[in-house]
Amino acid sequence: MDWIAEDQIGSLGLLLGEAIERLVDSHDQEFDKRAAMMSVKTPTLTQGDDGVRFEFQVQGNRQRLQSVVITVHPQFDQDDPGAEAMQLRADCECGCVSHQRDLRCPHTLASGWWLQEQMARRRGNGQLIEFLGGLKADAVAAGKQFVDELLRRAKNARPEPSDQEPSRLQWRLRVNIASQATPLTITPFEQRQRKGGKGWTKGREVRSFDLLEQNLLTDPLDSQVASLTSIPTHGFREDQFGMFQALRLLAGHENVMWDDQNASPVEVFSSQLSLTLQPVEVDQAAKAKPAQSKSTAKTGTKSSVKKNTKKKTSRSKSLGELVGTDNSSAGDIAESETSTATLTAVANPTDENANDGPSGTPNDVLALPPGETIAVQFRPRLSVEGIDIDVHDCEVIFGQTSPVEPVVVLADRKSDRVVVCTLNDSAASGLVQFLLRDDYRDTMLDEKSAAKLALSAGTIDPFIHVSLPPQLAGPIQPTTCELILQMRPRPGAGLKVALRVHDGRFRNDPVPGQPPELVPCLSDQGPVRVQRNLTNELTDSQKIIERFGLNKLSSDGDHEWVAVSDHAALDLLGRLHDAGEEAPRIVWPEGETFRVRGEITPKSLRVQIDDSPDWFGVTGSVTIDGVEVPLQDLLIAVREDRQLVRVGDRKFAKISEAFRRRLTQLADTLVAEKGQLKLPSAAVPMAQEVLSDDVVLEATAAWHQAIERLESLSNWNPDRPDGLDATLRDYQLDGYRWLSRLSRWGVGGVLADDMGLGKTVQTLGILIDRASEGPALVIAPTSVGENWVREAAKFAPSLKPVLYRDCDRDEIIKISGPGDVLIVSYQLMQRDAKRFATRPWSTLVLDEAQFIKNSQTKTSQAIRMLEADWRLGLSGTPLENHLGELWSLFRTLSPGLLGSWQRFRSRFAEPIERHNDAERREALARLVRPFILRRTKDKVLKELPPRTEITLRAELSDAERKLYEDARLAALAELTHASSDGAKSHEGRRRIQTLSWLTRLRQLACHPALVEPTWKGTSAKLELLLSLVDELRDGDHRALVFSQFVKHLNVVREVLDRRGIPYQYLDGATPSHERQRRVDAFQNGEGDLFLISLKAGGTGLNLTAADYVLHLDPWWNPAVEDQATDRAHRIGQERPVTVYRLVAERTIEEQILQLHADKRELVAGVLDGTDAAARLQTQDLINLIKNEMA
Repeated sequence: MDWIAEDQIGSLGLLLGEAIERLVDSHDQEFDKRAAMMSVKTPTLTQGDDGVRFEFQVQGNRQRLQSVVITVHPQFDQDDPGAEAMQLRADCECGCVSHQRDLRCPHTLASGWWLQEQMARRRGNGQLIEFLGGLKADAVAAGKQFVDELLRRAKNARPEPSDQEPSRLQWRLRVNIASQATPLTITPFEQRQRKGGKGWTKGREVRSFDLLEQNLLTDPLDSQVASLTSIPTHGFREDQFGMFQALRLLAGHENVMWDDQNASPVEVFSSQLSLTLQPVEVDQAAKAKPAQSKSTAKTGTKSSVKKNTKKKTSRSKSLGELVGTDNSSAGDIAESETSTATLTAVANPTDENANDGPSGTPNDVLALPPGETIAVQFRPRLSVEGIDIDVHDCEVIFGQTSPVEPVVVLADRKSDRVVVCTLNDSAASGLVQFLLRDDYRDTMLDEKSAAKLALSAGTIDPFIHVSLPPQLAGPIQPTTCELILQMRPRPGAGLKVALRVHDGRFRNDPVPGQPPELVPCLSDQGPVRVQRNLTNELTDSQKIIERFGLNKLSSDGDHEWVAVSDHAALDLLGRLHDAGEEAPRIVWPEGETFRVRGEITPKSLRVQIDDSPDWFGVTGSVTIDGVEVPLQDLLIAVREDRQLVRVGDRKFAKISEAFRRRLTQLADTLVAEKGQLKLPSAAVPMAQEVLSDDVVLEATAAWHQAIERLESLSNWNPDRPDGLDATLRDYQLDGYRWLSRLSRWGVGGVLADDMGLGKTVQTLGILIDRASEGPALVIAPTSVGENWVREAAKFAPSLKPVLYRDCDRDEIIKISGPGDVLIVSYQLMQRDAKRFATRPWSTLVLDEAQFIKNSQTKTSQAIRMLEADWRLGLSGTPLENHLGELWSLFRTLSPGLLGSWQRFRSRFAEPIERHNDAERREALARLVRPFILRRTKDKVLKELPPRTEITLRAELSDAERKLYEDARLAALAELTHASSDGAKSHEGRRRIQTLSWLTRLRQLACHPALVEPTWKGTSAKLELLLSLVDELRDGDHRALVFSQFVKHLNVVREVLDRRGIPYQYLDGATPSHERQRRVDAFQNGEGDLFLISLKAGGTGLNLTAADYVLHLDPWWNPAVEDQATDRAHRIGQERPVTVYRLVAERTIEEQILQLHADKRELVAGVLDGTDAAARLQTQDLINLIKNEMA
């Protein structure tokens, strides 16, 4: 059990038993009967990071097996990271509906009972550890079972052995251009492997239909082809669509043959057609020989084109002269000895006098690479991109794969190749047929015709791509491109996104940064070559990717991504929309876009409200374009921070910004349960604000009555009740009126005034108001029980307060009636919870309500079981460490207001505590503000004497410093070793070690004798305290002295006794009646000092006789110190109060003071934003020891 510290092993049985007992006790009694009828199988035990997991299989009567997990792990007091005591906590998990709703269920109860029973049978830790070891999962045995099961499944999945040899499919093509009905047929042949694996048989013809019907195909491609070719071919059109689609699928297939006697292999390709102009050398024109490259020309036959540098005629000017540009970029066009040796310019391809001179327009001239000449003649040829094939030698079939997608099939018998080329439309099909005419096969273009075709290639390119040689490619121009986002909706949901470079002249938009750097382009003005800057493209594209979060989407290729859901797609579109003109342009395929069909405003919302005893049911919808969108879909959209909501296939409606804010407020108040939206009664005011006059509302009478009651309460300002014998300050009268309004409304709340502002007297006023309605139950810490009795007798003599511990307990609960106030401690209430639950209470008051800040404790659960007409919490610190405390408080006082813990955590706790979400912080504050009233002394109690806080630092002696540093270095050495040994698996133990060392260091900072019993000397802090006490006594002052360590107070007592200094003393062991006697004695002048244990006397005491407060050691949470200070600085104090904090220099105490700022922000933010300071992690605690703060 290495997840628990060695010094805790001795109490393992007790700790584990208590944890399971708490888990069992946390279940409602309604589960008992069902749990008792369930069968629990022996669990397996596995060790996790910081605890153990018991994995159960539980089965009820005629129910399927249910998996249950009980996890046991260490737990520490969140208020006290340095707490010495440790306990174990048991958490449970189950997948059943009951557990999802209540976090408890019969399955988890039955599992807890099983563990309780088994542990009760074991005597001592030895037997218990042996029992737990027997449950531990045997990984090796599990591995054997895994292999056996895997092999069994594989054997069962293997097909039955067959006597037949392996087979495969061969596809045979028949091209018959003479047949209009069946120009193309594809037939499957089944081949068998020869014996010994030596090749395949010739094959026998089979029918595609039979292959599909008998489920004989295992290859996915063969299945697709068979499906397309299984339709009987009675004629062209629809019957032939499948054949051409199948042929395209067979591209790259390794087993395709001609369907003839020889069954020769044939290669199938899929490509595109182009119209290419092939340059032909002048002296070889008669033979139609393609032009040689420059390197070949130098070593091959001598060209008849000769360069003459002496003279330039008007027919052979340089290109720079022709277009008016710098010769250095274009070079000269060589002169020819013949009039047709070079193409100078074509001012107007349709002008017969074009050779008379250039027009001077750059677009009229074709650019030449430096040093090259234009060949005299060009051969126009149809070619296949990427494949060397002579189209004119092929059998050609024109077909269609669909009514709007023509194809052309080229079958070359000589090379045994078949090419399928997709055409854009029927016009392209007609153009290809024209180019294949035999009478154009030997056509040659002179320079004038070639230039005319090149300049007009842009009109042809939409139908068939025109590929020009460099001589005709046109001038180089700079790009005017932009980065665009190409988007295409995915089937079902989401988007495909591609980032591309766009220039209106590009035939296809290239990938940013990918070649070519020179892009041939065709336009109505002629061919050009566009110069791209690949480096700039990559830089700019990366900026777009990072700014708009494209890299957070799923990658789908080079600069391509997939938004897999509509939520992700709309999130991206929203970011692009918000960027305005700074966002790249979005390009959609024609007819495929996300369409926004109007805006959703409050006027379009219809809401229906019905009623139940404790909540209202809410339904509603909006109608857009005849489509009804449920209110719940709108709430989900705003929860996911989406502006758009789906109203049909690729159709969305935008929620107006003002309506989004109102819907967010409504979502904060509604609880979704089993597909229904519920509104707690306490949340009616906020819902009323959201569902104002511009929303169409249909509600029951109960809703209208609730609204009328709220409106009447807004003007309810009662005077001080006659039975309250006290003069209320203005803020106290406001507090009483606030309580009275909550009481009449029937919803619980928290009176969270600062300590000392009179929460008790305000509460007595409302108890007098409600006295006639039945008995009140006040649950309070033991230390303040008698104070309630005294305050009631003093200020509310009409009430009849009774201490539960001082009476016949069974009888007092039964006979309590109107005007009775039963006062009980939290401990006794939890112990006798069933007694208190036997009757209803008119009013339930929780004094120091932070006692129930942990909703999982038995005390919290017991209080929630009580039946009370109205509940009130009193706490100066309703929120100390984290928002879970606030949720636990309202779960008891106003059930349903904050919903389930899962809902509260996702909507508020995590966004606020982890991400500091200001909007969620304000939303929570807005939600709880009507139910929390908090006033601070500096705001409402101007007449209260001032309070001064001073920190006094003590410098440790050399001997003390050595002890402290030795301990600190030893702690770091041990914790560093623990960090590297075992990593996560020992995190729980490592935390225990860390907290233990922190406690030791804090004690050494106070007095070495707290750690070293043999220490005989004094301490720097004790000497500082004694000098301060002497000074205070000389000035006739009295002081409260607080410490969290009882040992420290005992050291101080010994010195005070030796010096004869009178004092009072109080710690957790002081009996209740003795506590009050000592308080009264101090108030009456007995003792100059009052030594008090911080936890035992930090609340519920009135000690205004002291005007100084001394804190001997800093506490982790400053709220606890402030509560202690308020024992003296409260109503009744007439002198200024001075607070001294004694801190040892260069010790962990200085680090603790740095934590106080965050904690104080948390308390102050209850109404202003409910910020939460982060809880300390183990590494944070270790950093304290290192004297490092983040």
